[in-house]
Amino acid sequence: MNSSYGSKKGSEPPFRTYQAFVWALNKYFTSFKEELTTIERELICNDETVTLSSVLERLSPHLAQIKVLHKVFCTGVAEVPPQTPNVVRASHLLNTLYKAIIEYDSVGEASEQAVALLFSLWTETVRPYLEIVDEWIVHGHLFDPAKEFIIQRNKDVPVNHRDFWYATYTLYSVSETVENEEKLNDAASGSSGGEGSSNRQLTMVSFLKPVLKQIIMAGKSMQLLKNLDCKEAEQSDRSSRDAERKSLYTLFLESVQSRLCSQESSPTDTVTEQQATRRSLVKMHSIVAQHLEIDDVHDPLLAINFARLYLEQSDFHERFSGGNVIVDRSSQSVTCQTFELTLRSCLYPHIERRYIECCGNLMKTLKKDYKLLEYLQAMRNYFLLEAGDTMYDFYTAIFDKVQEKESWQQLSFLNVQLQEAVGQRCPEDSSRLSIFLETIDPARKKHPVNNLEVLTLSYKVPWPVDIVISSECQKIYNQVFLLLLQIKWAKYSLDTLRFSGKINHLTTSEPVNQQIHRMCLLRVKLMHFVNSLHNYIMTRILHSTGLEFQHQVQEAKDLDQLIKIHYRYLATIHDRCLLREKVSFVKEAIMKVLNLVLIFSDRWQAGFGAWKIESIDKMESDFKNCHMFLVTILNKAVCRGSFPHLESLALSLMAGFEQC
Repeated sequence: MNSSYGSKKGSEPPFRTYQAFVWALNKYFTSFKEELTTIERELICNDETVTLSSVLERLSPHLAQIKVLHKVFCTGVAEVPPQTPNVVRASHLLNTLYKAIIEYDSVGEASEQAVALLFSLWTETVRPYLEIVDEWIVHGHLFDPAKEFIIQRNKDVPVNHRDFWYATYTLYSVSETVENEEKLNDAASGSSGGEGSSNRQLTMVSFLKPVLKQIIMAGKSMQLLKNLDCKEAEQSDRSSRDAERKSLYTLFLESVQSRLCSQESSPTDTVTEQQATRRSLVKMHSIVAQHLEIDDVHDPLLAINFARLYLEQSDFHERFSGGNVIVDRSSQSVTCQTFELTLRSCLYPHIERRYIECCGNLMKTLKKDYKLLEYLQAMRNYFLLEAGDTMYDFYTAIFDKVQEKESWQQLSFLNVQLQEAVGQRCPEDSSRLSIFLETIDPARKKHPVNNLEVLTLSYKVPWPVDIVISSECQKIYNQVFLLLLQIKWAKYSLDTLRFSGKINHLTTSEPVNQQIHRMCLLRVKLMHFVNSLHNYIMTRILHSTGLEFQHQVQEAKDLDQLIKIHYRYLATIHDRCLLREKVSFVKEAIMKVLNLVLIFSDRWQAGFGAWKIESIDKMESDFKNCHMFLVTILNKAVCRGSFPHLESLALSLMAGFEQC
């Protein structure tokens, strides 16, 4: 047995949660043994008559407590199947203790001794969990060799990888009805707390639920900071501070002691709280009976299980005997009034403070040392055309090539134009920007406005900023960029049309004058439409939404919040630029008008000989139909209140609408 145990111990890391639980039980039974020894000495001395009844009466509080311990041991340890993963074992044991404390605490002062015992047992058993949390949120190292913590590291993803923030950790939740293991994505779980399906009750370590998001954010932030921060002076300063720092477990126990002392110093308040938490005697008996009911049949397996547990964790003494902060079990105020309130006041604030400190330091480092805000501004400058003069030089070079019927879909030409435009004003960005050509469906090429769809703008974002500005984000930026280019192309085509060169040689016959007049009127109508759309996108959407986004970025407390703010910003402009699939029919109508603008411009440039009365009629009819359709759809949407941001565009288009 010893040899097999030794080989097992050598191959597997110690299960620290069970070690702590065994240590807590050992402390209690040591005190119980001392009580038995005292009674034995009194019997040997024969100073007074001792009856069996008096001995039982004297031991009755201990026997009641042992029944409580027996029930907890059965539920939390003995009944767990042997092949259960450590993360499930630890979660189940801590939840068993947690639920027992809550139930006894709800009874009131009648069960104070049971709550005091269970609370003492819980504070000892939870120590490894709090040590794991402390190591993670202070040093950025999730040290869990036995894999008993509910959050586990995916070592396949290095810290300096762009997917670090999303795919590095897995949150395990435990099913209380079926002994199994559920994996949830840590980013979703950090915000939702891990919700299960309706037919199964998924839980995790209950006492960590209220601060689980803060733990995940602080741990990941600290690990990222540790890899970003390489200054020796700051490392030595951090080491000196760390030598003086108290552990999370010590801070928690000191806060509990302080809370108990404050309760004892104000007896009036204590009585009031006890009265408020007192329950009926009938309910107390039912709960006690539920927890303490044990069959009279002797169960030797329990003794064997406890001995096995003790042997497997036999190195617990050297781990847990030193430097203990002892919670005073004699104080009946340990009933906590209530247990959740104690955690809220004694444990959660320490985690919250560490979360604020870690995440705040990470945000400052990213903004100051890694120029996060500058990169976000660069994305808006180039993809959303906020750097108007710079990008104007780039895209007008393309539009001029199109008007001159020259080939423009050449990578060398496009990248040279981009580098020249950006290099003059922002040379530091010229090496990061590049243009790529994508293939599109040949059927789409028959519409001139779709030819720009071959363009893809790329901006090289360095690590760790690429955690925020991911490749998925750049895809959304590119969709908006393409729409803006199409609108700019239509606007530029209309703005650059000239009259004199096209009509000087014309006769002044009445039909010709009517054609010229109709073309000029159509040009004005098209310009009003394009300018209305352009102003709506550039001011009402991009500018106002950008200002709101900048304010939210400054207010972000952690990197997860910042990522969500950025995604929400992109989703908002994507939605309001009518790029969502749900309103694709509106975008198609707008694209028809923009395509009509390019056709109109091309025919204007071709001169009077290319004008035909039928083609003018068709352009007028197509524009009128699209215009009427958009005005009707947008007005209905505004009246329903489903798209309030479209009101300005709807009013502007309606003002230029010609009533028949």
